[in-house]
Amino acid sequence: MSFLRQGVALLSRWIDDVCLAILSLGDLTRPRTKFQVVEQDDQSFLVQALKRRSAIRVLGAPLRFVEGDFREDAGGRVRSRLEGGQIEIVLSRRRFVFRSLELPQQAAGFLDAIVRAQIDRLTPWNPSQAAFGCSAPTEIAHGRVGIVVAATALASVMPFVTALEALKPNAVVVSAAPDAPGVEGQSRTVVFSQRTNRERSMGRVRRFVLAAPAATGFAALAAIAVWMFVGLDMESSRLQISRQIAERRVALLSGRTSVSDEATAKLAQKKREAAATVIVLEALSQALPDNTNLTELQVTESKLELSGVTHEAASLIRIIEQTDQFKNATFFAPTTRAPLENGEQFHIQAEIVPTVPVFP
Repeated sequence: MSFLRQGVALLSRWIDDVCLAILSLGDLTRPRTKFQVVEQDDQSFLVQALKRRSAIRVLGAPLRFVEGDFREDAGGRVRSRLEGGQIEIVLSRRRFVFRSLELPQQAAGFLDAIVRAQIDRLTPWNPSQAAFGCSAPTEIAHGRVGIVVAATALASVMPFVTALEALKPNAVVVSAAPDAPGVEGQSRTVVFSQRTNRERSMGRVRRFVLAAPAATGFAALAAIAVWMFVGLDMESSRLQISRQIAERRVALLSGRTSVSDEATAKLAQKKREAAATVIVLEALSQALPDNTNLTELQVTESKLELSGVTHEAASLIRIIEQTDQFKNATFFAPTTRAPLENGEQFHIQAEIVPTVPVFP
């Protein structure tokens, strides 16, 4: 059981790491709009949109913090524009306690841990009750660095954070105003930071990460089921074809008419019904007079078509029908005078009488 619990814990931590990586990648690919809510001397809050290249644009009239909520003038649309953005609320310096510290230069990489360890000595609050941070270290003489610690009671900061969370931002940062207001982004000290929708996003991504393997397994099972169904159907078809082949083989061996015998009979029947072209040409050469010249001859299975020039086209009908090879001779096109020869141009068709008797 202990081994199982350890495995579940490791899997849970791995899923959390994957979810964090996915969320971080999403933050990189979809940069959020950054806003500053700056406290003024009259305790109003001016909302500014941070653009690229440090450009700042003021959004509408200042907000008022009344009864734990940021209020705006009637018709204002400042609050709705903060949704989904990264909001930094810059509080007045009067709300903070500032303390200077000198540390060895080697401690520059551990400032957060050092300040947290000494916050109860530097301020009236312990680390769990304070919102605190420190400025960037500055070099001083003899290999030492100096920092300025800003701290305030966490209870005095959370009403602002809670009010901003109602606007559904992506992140909320609380910082102390710079000591030189004209220098933007250099002297502000961050004392509190919170990803407001991190837990909800983690929950959605975690469900997706857990559902993806399940969906993949379901798809694999469906594919296996389809493959088995198709395989069984193909096997059934193969068996049916094999059975038909076996039945046909038995029928052939039992003396039934074979396919080759049927084909031979059909060829013989076709041969008996069709007239031989050589016989047709021989009959025409004997029947037609010497003054007749053929220009076109077409022989089909049971019909003859011929065109040419002769001295008297009408007499050809009688001559052709007197033969034993042809019957029902007629003109299938008008007879005309040949333009370059002394005679008539004719077009005659006739039915061919088979020379071999037709058997059923």
